[in-house]
This record gives sequence, structure tokens and C-alpha cells, in this order.
Amino acid sequence: MTAERYTAVFTGLLSLEKPGEYTYLRMGDDPLGSGHHTLSQGRPPYGELGREISFTDLPDGCKGLVLDTYRKMWNL
Repeated sequence: MTAERYTAVFTGLLSLEKPGEYTYLRMGDDPLGSGHHTLSQGRPPYGELGREISFTDLPDGCKGLVLDTYRKMWNL
């Protein structure tokens, strides 16, 4: 079992309809290789979040999954 180490919170789309609720993506170090990731909607698990990091500091697999999810959300 791979731990979900990273959480990306997407603001804008859902929060326009339901303030304080967002689409968020939880993933492990290699979400594409292991297939371990979860896309959810609602209030992110703020109590479980650690420190904030930059998008550029994410592992390459996580960056790809975040970009792919973003494109699908906005039909890009």
C-alpha cells in the first residue's frame, strides 16, 4: 500500500457553487506508476495537510497527474 503523500487542492470550479469546498487530489510519490491516487470533492482534510510546497517541487508523476486533472476539469 502506498501512502498518499501529496494533496493538490483545485480552487475555483466547485468553490464558486459551494464556498469552502474544493476538488482535491491525493496521491503518492508515483501516482501514475502505482495507480494510487484519489480525486475527491468537498472540504479538504486540512488537519492532515502538512506544509505547502510549490508545484515545481512535486515529483514528475504528480505534476503530470495534476496537469491532466486540471485540463479535464476545465475541458482544455
